[in-house]
Amino acid sequence: MFCLLLSRRLARRTLMILLLLALFFTYKDLGRFFFPFPYREIIEEKAGNTGVDPRLVAALIYVESKFNHLAVSRKGAAGLMQLLPETGEWVARQQGMDFSRDHLFEPRKNLELGIWYLAYLHQIFEGETVLALAAYNAGWPKVKQWLDSGRWQGSYGDLHNIPYPETRQYVTRVLRIYYCYRHLYPPASPQELAGLPINRD
Repeated sequence: MFCLLLSRRLARRTLMILLLLALFFTYKDLGRFFFPFPYREIIEEKAGNTGVDPRLVAALIYVESKFNHLAVSRKGAAGLMQLLPETGEWVARQQGMDFSRDHLFEPRKNLELGIWYLAYLHQIFEGETVLALAAYNAGWPKVKQWLDSGRWQGSYGDLHNIPYPETRQYVTRVLRIYYCYRHLYPPASPQELAGLPINRD
Protein backbone atom coordinates (compact mmCIF):
# COMPACT_ATOMS: atom_id res chain seq x y z
CA MET A 1 0.00 0.00 0.00
CA PHE A 2 2.79 2.40 0.96
CA CYS A 3 4.67 1.66 -2.29
CA LEU A 4 1.49 2.31 -4.28
CA LEU A 5 0.99 5.71 -2.60
CA LEU A 6 4.64 6.56 -3.16
CA SER A 7 4.48 5.67 -6.85
CA ARG A 8 1.29 7.78 -7.27
CA ARG A 9 2.97 10.76 -5.61
CA LEU A 10 6.00 10.32 -7.84
CA ALA A 11 3.78 10.10 -10.92
CA ARG A 12 1.91 13.28 -9.90
CA ARG A 13 5.16 15.12 -9.23
CA THR A 14 6.60 14.02 -12.58
CA LEU A 15 3.43 15.15 -14.37
CA MET A 16 3.59 18.55 -12.65
CA ILE A 17 7.22 19.00 -13.67
CA LEU A 18 6.39 18.07 -17.29
CA LEU A 19 3.48 20.54 -17.34
CA LEU A 20 5.67 23.30 -15.93
CA LEU A 21 8.34 22.59 -18.54
CA ALA A 22 5.70 22.66 -21.28
CA LEU A 23 4.48 26.05 -20.03
CA PHE A 24 8.04 27.31 -19.73
CA PHE A 25 8.93 26.47 -23.31
CA THR A 26 5.55 27.47 -24.78
CA TYR A 27 5.27 30.85 -23.11
CA LYS A 28 8.63 32.57 -23.40
CA ASP A 29 7.54 35.48 -21.24
CA LEU A 30 7.10 33.06 -18.37
CA GLY A 31 10.52 31.57 -19.01
CA ARG A 32 12.11 35.02 -19.17
CA PHE A 33 10.65 35.80 -15.76
CA PHE A 34 12.63 32.91 -14.28
CA PHE A 35 15.68 33.48 -16.51
CA PRO A 36 16.04 37.24 -16.95
CA PHE A 37 18.74 38.92 -19.03
CA PRO A 38 19.86 42.10 -17.20
CA TYR A 39 22.79 44.02 -18.66
CA ARG A 40 21.94 42.47 -22.03
CA GLU A 41 23.12 45.45 -24.07
CA ILE A 42 26.53 45.55 -22.38
CA ILE A 43 26.90 41.76 -22.52
CA GLU A 44 26.08 41.66 -26.23
CA GLU A 45 28.51 44.51 -26.91
CA LYS A 46 31.42 42.96 -24.98
CA ALA A 47 30.65 39.41 -26.15
CA GLY A 48 30.38 40.58 -29.74
CA ASN A 49 33.91 41.99 -29.49
CA THR A 50 35.34 38.64 -28.38
CA GLY A 51 33.24 36.08 -30.29
CA VAL A 52 31.56 34.61 -27.19
CA ASP A 53 27.83 33.84 -27.32
CA PRO A 54 26.14 36.46 -25.07
CA ARG A 55 23.63 33.83 -23.94
CA LEU A 56 26.48 31.66 -22.65
CA VAL A 57 27.69 34.67 -20.67
CA ALA A 58 24.18 35.18 -19.29
CA ALA A 59 23.98 31.52 -18.22
CA LEU A 60 27.37 31.72 -16.54
CA ILE A 61 26.37 34.90 -14.66
CA TYR A 62 23.08 33.28 -13.63
CA VAL A 63 25.01 30.44 -12.01
CA GLU A 64 27.82 32.60 -10.61
CA SER A 65 25.92 35.52 -9.08
CA LYS A 66 22.24 35.50 -10.20
CA PHE A 67 23.06 38.93 -11.71
CA ASN A 68 23.93 40.44 -8.32
CA HIS A 69 26.79 42.85 -9.09
CA LEU A 70 27.70 43.05 -5.39
CA ALA A 71 28.00 39.28 -4.87
CA VAL A 72 31.13 37.98 -3.12
CA SER A 73 32.01 34.30 -2.75
CA ARG A 74 33.68 32.61 0.22
CA LYS A 75 36.88 32.49 -1.84
CA GLY A 76 36.75 36.23 -2.53
CA ALA A 77 35.48 36.14 -6.12
CA ALA A 78 33.40 39.23 -6.76
CA GLY A 79 30.81 40.83 -9.00
CA LEU A 80 28.58 39.57 -11.78
CA MET A 81 31.06 37.06 -13.21
CA GLN A 82 32.64 36.24 -9.84
CA LEU A 83 36.22 37.08 -10.69
CA LEU A 84 39.02 36.67 -8.18
CA PRO A 85 40.96 39.93 -7.71
CA GLU A 86 44.16 38.34 -9.05
CA THR A 87 42.32 37.13 -12.16
CA GLY A 88 40.79 40.55 -12.71
CA GLU A 89 44.17 42.21 -12.30
CA TRP A 90 45.82 39.79 -14.74
CA VAL A 91 43.10 40.32 -17.37
CA ALA A 92 43.31 44.10 -16.93
CA ARG A 93 47.09 43.92 -17.51
CA GLN A 94 46.58 41.93 -20.73
CA GLN A 95 44.28 44.68 -21.96
CA GLY A 96 46.48 47.55 -20.78
CA MET A 97 43.82 48.70 -18.31
CA ASP A 98 44.12 50.09 -14.81
CA PHE A 99 42.72 47.85 -12.11
CA SER A 100 41.39 48.12 -8.60
CA ARG A 101 39.30 45.62 -6.63
CA ASP A 102 36.36 48.06 -6.79
CA HIS A 103 36.23 47.51 -10.55
CA LEU A 104 34.90 44.01 -9.91
CA PHE A 105 31.71 45.54 -8.46
CA GLU A 106 31.16 47.82 -11.46
CA PRO A 107 28.94 45.88 -13.91
CA ARG A 108 30.50 47.23 -17.12
CA LYS A 109 34.08 46.72 -15.91
CA ASN A 110 33.34 43.27 -14.45
CA LEU A 111 31.69 42.16 -17.69
CA GLU A 112 34.55 43.50 -19.78
CA LEU A 113 37.10 41.59 -17.71
CA GLY A 114 35.04 38.41 -17.30
CA ILE A 115 33.95 38.09 -20.94
CA TRP A 116 37.53 38.65 -22.15
CA TYR A 117 38.70 35.94 -19.76
CA LEU A 118 36.01 33.50 -20.93
CA ALA A 119 37.02 34.16 -24.55
CA TYR A 120 40.67 33.59 -23.57
CA LEU A 121 39.76 30.20 -22.08
CA HIS A 122 37.92 29.28 -25.28
CA GLN A 123 41.08 30.18 -27.18
CA ILE A 124 43.26 28.01 -24.94
CA PHE A 125 40.93 25.05 -25.43
CA GLU A 126 40.34 25.62 -29.16
CA GLY A 127 36.70 26.69 -28.86
CA GLU A 128 35.54 23.81 -26.67
CA THR A 129 32.87 25.31 -24.41
CA VAL A 130 32.86 22.39 -21.96
CA LEU A 131 36.59 22.80 -21.34
CA ALA A 132 36.37 26.59 -21.12
CA LEU A 133 33.62 26.38 -18.49
CA ALA A 134 35.54 23.78 -16.47
CA ALA A 135 38.59 26.05 -16.60
CA TYR A 136 36.52 29.08 -15.53
CA ASN A 137 35.60 27.18 -12.38
CA ALA A 138 38.70 25.13 -11.58
CA GLY A 139 41.43 27.09 -13.39
CA TRP A 140 42.89 26.22 -16.79
CA PRO A 141 46.14 24.64 -15.44
CA LYS A 142 44.05 22.15 -13.45
CA VAL A 143 41.94 21.26 -16.51
CA LYS A 144 45.09 20.80 -18.62
CA GLN A 145 46.42 18.50 -15.90
CA TRP A 146 43.24 16.39 -15.95
CA LEU A 147 43.43 16.07 -19.73
CA ASP A 148 47.15 15.29 -19.83
CA SER A 149 46.85 12.62 -17.12
CA GLY A 150 43.80 11.04 -18.76
CA ARG A 151 41.64 11.60 -15.67
CA TRP A 152 39.06 13.35 -17.88
CA GLN A 153 38.57 13.16 -21.64
CA GLY A 154 37.14 16.69 -21.76
CA SER A 155 34.03 15.81 -23.74
CA TYR A 156 30.36 16.60 -23.18
CA GLY A 157 29.59 12.89 -22.81
CA ASP A 158 32.31 12.54 -20.18
CA LEU A 159 31.13 15.26 -17.78
CA HIS A 160 30.55 12.70 -15.02
CA ASN A 161 34.30 12.05 -14.94
CA ILE A 162 35.34 15.61 -14.08
CA PRO A 163 37.51 15.00 -10.98
CA TYR A 164 36.14 17.92 -8.91
CA PRO A 165 32.46 17.41 -7.94
CA GLU A 166 32.00 21.19 -7.71
CA THR A 167 33.32 21.71 -11.25
CA ARG A 168 31.26 18.78 -12.54
CA GLN A 169 28.06 20.29 -11.12
CA TYR A 170 29.05 23.78 -12.26
CA VAL A 171 29.63 22.85 -15.90
CA THR A 172 26.46 20.75 -16.04
CA ARG A 173 24.38 23.56 -14.54
CA VAL A 174 25.77 26.31 -16.79
CA LEU A 175 25.15 24.19 -19.91
CA ARG A 176 21.56 23.43 -18.87
CA ILE A 177 20.83 27.09 -18.26
CA TYR A 178 22.62 28.02 -21.48
CA TYR A 179 20.15 25.87 -23.42
CA CYS A 180 17.31 27.74 -21.68
CA TYR A 181 18.79 31.12 -22.64
CA ARG A 182 19.30 29.97 -26.21
CA HIS A 183 15.62 29.01 -26.39
CA LEU A 184 14.32 32.12 -24.65
CA TYR A 185 16.54 34.70 -26.35
CA PRO A 186 17.01 33.93 -30.05
CA PRO A 187 19.70 35.87 -31.94
CA ALA A 188 18.69 39.47 -32.64
CA SER A 189 20.10 39.24 -36.18
CA PRO A 190 21.51 36.64 -38.58
CA GLN A 191 24.96 38.05 -37.86
CA GLU A 192 24.73 37.25 -34.14
CA LEU A 193 26.44 34.05 -33.01
CA ALA A 194 24.23 30.99 -32.81
CA GLY A 195 26.39 29.60 -30.01
CA LEU A 196 29.87 28.31 -29.49
CA PRO A 197 30.50 24.65 -30.30
CA ILE A 198 30.07 22.10 -27.53
CA ASN A 199 32.09 18.91 -27.81
CA ARG A 200 29.61 16.01 -27.61
CA ASP A 201 32.04 13.20 -28.41
